[in-house]
Amino acid sequence: MIKKKTWMTPCDRCGVWGIRVFHLYKGFSRKTGFTGDFFKASVRYIKPDSWIKKKTKVHGIIVRVNKEVYRHDGSSIKFDMNSSVLLKKRMTPKGSELYGPITKYIKRKKFIRSFPGII
Repeated sequence: MIKKKTWMTPCDRCGVWGIRVFHLYKGFSRKTGFTGDFFKASVRYIKPDSWIKKKTKVHGIIVRVNKEVYRHDGSSIKFDMNSSVLLKKRMTPKGSELYGPITKYIKRKKFIRSFPGII
């Protein structure tokens, strides 16, 4: 469950260590976001050789959430930390690789196709 002012780590190779969410899309009164939702954030921590500057605004999609997601068969999925993928335009990611697993609840086929060898 992602809210405003939540700290996240990008799970792609884009040169950023930490971002802070300040807007969730799909309505102005939106309070929480889950996997597959879009957000807007600001870059807070960068790697020394990064091409993204600090305090820039970026768009992204939520990939992993710390809160449990329950399935119909009774099982649940939970990750250690909140993770995201930063986007350039529409569904093209800024990084070239993804680190770690991705849930199948991301139903955006263009996003999955942009990373060869995933899923």
